[in-house]
Amino acid sequence: MSFGGWGFGGGAGGFGGGGFGAGAGGGARGYGLPTRFEEQYHCYSVAYADKAHLEGGDKILLPPSAFDTLARLQVDYPMLFQLQSSQRGTMTHCGVLEFTAEEGSCYIPFWMMQNLLIEEGSVLSVTNISLPKATFVKLQPQNLDFLEITNPRAVLEHALRKYSCVTAGDTILVPYNDKNYHFRIQQVKPQDAACIIETDCNVDFDAPVGYKEHTQLTNTEPSTTPIPKQSAYANKNDDNDTTFEDSYDKDKSEKKASGLQIVNGEILRSDETGDDQLTKTTMLAPKTGRTGVQRNSVIPETAPEIDYWALKAGDGARLDGKKTAPLKSKEGHVLDVRALRAE
Repeated sequence: MSFGGWGFGGGAGGFGGGGFGAGAGGGARGYGLPTRFEEQYHCYSVAYADKAHLEGGDKILLPPSAFDTLARLQVDYPMLFQLQSSQRGTMTHCGVLEFTAEEGSCYIPFWMMQNLLIEEGSVLSVTNISLPKATFVKLQPQNLDFLEITNPRAVLEHALRKYSCVTAGDTILVPYNDKNYHFRIQQVKPQDAACIIETDCNVDFDAPVGYKEHTQLTNTEPSTTPIPKQSAYANKNDDNDTTFEDSYDKDKSEKKASGLQIVNGEILRSDETGDDQLTKTTMLAPKTGRTGVQRNSVIPETAPEIDYWALKAGDGARLDGKKTAPLKSKEGHVLDVRALRAE
């Protein structure tokens, strides 16, 4: 299976991706205003801010004080930030959605925390950064389930609209159809981190993790010699072609009866058939229907006549030995049960 690439463009840029950038710049650009924003915050996942839907993108939440500082700086829009953990030595990039976090805190998607190898409440350095437009991104699905998606191109194009930038080495999250798909960013051009907002970018796919192993297991030849398959249309008249059914019938015909035979639904002993080779046994009763032998339910039997029940039913005698009440007509006359059964 080959994994090709395609181009995509556009997408929401988060806070500052639209007209906000043009208004905030104005004539202040180029007059020596500071351009660097760097602060440290305690980091928490977006679920702490009741915004779990942000897990499907790279937007974070910063406190209002960060907006006041950024508004006085000469920054590029859309606003992009570099997140760095000094304790772990890890780094990634992201965009910003709102400035509504509590002071001293920032909220980021949990998959970012996994890439940064940090826990809830860890200290994180947030620095504004300017990134070039991405021209090429190579992704590797982390599971074979990605191959089951009918239209992966449309799914990925829609999912990447919620991302502002990509960083080589990160594993991003793409939720689709109540399932989370993870993609590792293997390569980004023109540099390891780039912006994907309003740009035409070629996306290429590498084989999913485990795909080669899956192919090898599928194509591996068995070590033992396979059993040749028998044709359903084999010619039974051919002496060289012997099917399993023919062998079974031959063995069955050659096997002689040992002790008993069933003829017309009756079990015949050796003395009844005249076959001296049959072995006599005392395990079975001499006739069918007696104790020890049951009739074959497949063989139809004729029901007994009605007079059999009139003579053998015992006049309705009860099993507990009590005398049954006589059967009377509407006029109160005692009726003959035997005569009624015989009619």
